[in-house]
Amino acid sequence: MTARVDAVLGDPFAPRSFSLIAIHKHGLRHEFRQEAIDEAHRVSQQKLGEREDLTHLPIVAIDPADARDHDDAIWAAPDDDDDNKGGWKAIVAIADVSFYVRPGSELDREARARGNSVYFPDRVVPMLPEELSADICSLKEGQVRAAMACHMKIAKDGSLKSWRFTRAKICIAANIAYEDAQAAIDAAGEARGDVSSPTCSMPDVEGAVPAELVRTALQPLWGAWRALLAARNKREPLELDIPERRVMLDEKGRIASIAPRDRLEAHRLVEDFMIAANVAAARALEAKRAPVMYRVHEAPGREKLVALKDYLATFDLEFALGQVIKPATFNRIIERLGDASGRAEIMEQLLRTQMQARYGPERLGHFGLALATYAHFTSPIRRYADLLVHRALVSAYRLGEGGLPPEDAEHFERTGEQISMLERRAMEAERETIDRYVAAFLADQVGQLVECRITGVQPFGFFATVEDLGGDGLVLAQTLGQEYFRYDEAARQLIGDETGEIYRVGQRLTLRLAEANPVSGSLRFELPEGSYGGPRTRPERRDRVRGRRGRPLNIRHDSRRR
Repeated sequence: MTARVDAVLGDPFAPRSFSLIAIHKHGLRHEFRQEAIDEAHRVSQQKLGEREDLTHLPIVAIDPADARDHDDAIWAAPDDDDDNKGGWKAIVAIADVSFYVRPGSELDREARARGNSVYFPDRVVPMLPEELSADICSLKEGQVRAAMACHMKIAKDGSLKSWRFTRAKICIAANIAYEDAQAAIDAAGEARGDVSSPTCSMPDVEGAVPAELVRTALQPLWGAWRALLAARNKREPLELDIPERRVMLDEKGRIASIAPRDRLEAHRLVEDFMIAANVAAARALEAKRAPVMYRVHEAPGREKLVALKDYLATFDLEFALGQVIKPATFNRIIERLGDASGRAEIMEQLLRTQMQARYGPERLGHFGLALATYAHFTSPIRRYADLLVHRALVSAYRLGEGGLPPEDAEHFERTGEQISMLERRAMEAERETIDRYVAAFLADQVGQLVECRITGVQPFGFFATVEDLGGDGLVLAQTLGQEYFRYDEAARQLIGDETGEIYRVGQRLTLRLAEANPVSGSLRFELPEGSYGGPRTRPERRDRVRGRRGRPLNIRHDSRRR
C-alpha cells in the first residue's frame, strides 16, 4: 500500500488548522485557477451600461458585524397609490452576479463545481474569486454597484400585490450591523417622521446609525416589515428556536469565546424581506413560463411521523397521525409545552422529523415556510442556485446579456441534485470545524465537571452537549455501572434493569470531561465520582423520570412498544 502527500497543513492543533482539516477532508476547492482569477479581474472592469438608476434611494445593507460579503440590500416607503392605501413599496436589491459571471465562462465552471461558499470561523472558501465576492459584487457603502432589483408592492395585510425585476445601479447609504440597526430602531421608539429620500451618503457617526438614516431608511423598513410579519403569522411557518453557535477569534486566531447568536427583530426583518423577494422571483418566473430552480422542502414522511408520535407519547403528548400535517401542527406542540423542561429536546426532535431541503425544477413548495412556491434569489455571490434564478429572470424579462441558456435549463434536475449535494457537504464541513473549535476551547478543562444535556441515546451509550456552548461527547453505557441498561428506542432512553435509573434525551446532568480532541472535534464524558455506576453512592433520583405526569414508563425493549 502506498500513499502520496497531498498537502502539509502544519500543526493540527493550531486554531487555523481546524478549517484546513475540513477543507481537505471534504475535498473543498479552496484555490482558484489562475484563469478564473484573471477573468474575474477582467470582468470587474466592465461598465455598468444602461440600468435603472436607484442611487438616490437610501438603500441599506443590514448584515452580521463580521460579514465577509454583502449581496443584499433593502429599501421601503409608504405606498400612496390608490390601489394600495396603507401598503408599502419595497425594493430588495441583490448583487448582479449574472452580469459578471456568464454561462460557460471559467468563472461559471468554477462556481458550478463549488456550488456555494463555505464559511468557517477563521476563513471563507468563496464560490467566486475575492475580487468579485468581496469587492465588485459586494454592496458597499458609498459605492455604485450593479444590482438586480426586485420591486414589490406590499399590501396592508402583508401580501404581495405585484412585483417586477430590473437591472439597476444602486449606492448603498450604509452597511449596518444587525445590532446597530436594532439599537437605532429601539432608541427611536415608535417615533415616525417624513420618509423623503435623501441622496446616497455615508453615516457621519462611526459605529452608530445617523438619525436621518433612521428616519428615512430604518423606520420605513420596520413599518413594511410589520405588514410582512402579519402575513407570516397568518400562514404560520415552522417556528423552531434552535440556537446557532458563534465562534469569536482573537487576532492570533485563538478562540476568544463561543456563545449562541442573539436573535433580534433586525434578523427577522431582513429574513422576511428576503423571503418575500424569493417568493416574488419564483412567481415571476412561473408567470413567464420560465425555468425555475426551486428551493424544495417537502412535508415529513410517514415513517418520521410515526417515530415522532412514539417519542411524544413518552412525554404524555398526543400526536394524531391521521391529521393533515402543516407547520402549525408542530408549532401547536411547542405551544402546549410552554416552558416545560423538555422543550429544547422536543424542538430538536421536531427538527429531526423534517425533510432536508434541496434544489430542483419541480414545484413542490416549501413546507417549513408554509409557502406553495419558493426559489432562492437573494445570495448569488455564495449560492449557485441563486445565480441560475438570476439568469432565468434576465432571460424572462429580457434584461440583456447573461441570461439562462436553453441547454442549462434542460439539465436543471441534474444540476439541482449536484448543488444540493455540495450544500450538504459544505454544512458538514462547517459543523465539523465548529466542533473542533469547541473541543479546543474545552481542552484545558479536561477532568473538570461541566453542565451537560443529553442530545442522543443509543444502545451503546448516550451523547451529551455542554450547555450554552455545544460540542457533542459520548458516555459509554459500560461506564454507567454494573447493572444492565436496556435501550428504549421510542422513548430514546436507557433504563437500568435493577434500579430503573433513566438516561433520556433532554436530561440535564453534571459530567466530567474525560477527553477533548481538537483534531477530530470529539469529546468524551464520564459520570463524576460519587455518581451511580460503580463502587459509588446511589444517585440522586431527580432524573428518574416517570413521564410528565408521574406515570410509570414501560421499560421493555422498544420493539414491543411499537
